Amino acid sequence: MSGIVIIGAGQAGSSLAIKLRSLDYTGAITLIGEEPYAPYQRPPLSKTYLLGEMALERLYLRPEELYRDQNIELRLGTQVTAIDPVAQVISLGAETLSYDQLALTTGSTPRLLPEAIGGRLKNVFAVRGLADVDAMRPAFERGGHVLIIGGGYIGLEAAAVAAKRGLKVTLVEMADRILQRVACAETSDYFR
Repeated sequence: MSGIVIIGAGQAGSSLAIKLRSLDYTGAITLIGEEPYAPYQRPPLSKTYLLGEMALERLYLRPEELYRDQNIELRLGTQVTAIDPVAQVISLGAETLSYDQLALTTGSTPRLLPEAIGGRLKNVFAVRGLADVDAMRPAFERGGHVLIIGGGYIGLEAAAVAAKRGLKVTLVEMADRILQRVACAETSDYFR
């Protein structure tokens, strides 16, 4: 099989696949995602979804039928284990898949605490995907104290959700101020 292979079935990968069809690309499109879910929006994860105010179905960017109707093959729950750009193939474990063009839309990965300082302890979470938020939600339900590392948007959203749930919140930021990478000092001060 050739055509366009998109690794990363998030918002960027989904948008690219749909855009290719709207531009009349008629070749094969394969959208590969490591998670078992159809492409979904991540911003509500640390807000309304964590609060339980948004159902899983509302997170999905498009109905799965749309991908079928647009002849976009969804390969969910699939990990790409190797890319060979010379041979133009990717490996999915023992399976290989050829491509004419390859797009990487994998997004970022959160930095985890090292295991030596508690990174693998129970109730230590990172926020990246649905499974992460589903795992941490019970800790947000039972009260107590939460320590949030990171004063970016996701950290601040999680802190706001925790405070709304009645938890005591401590937020730690490595930079001089919260939102340093994305906002001016005045905006950081306002949100602090």
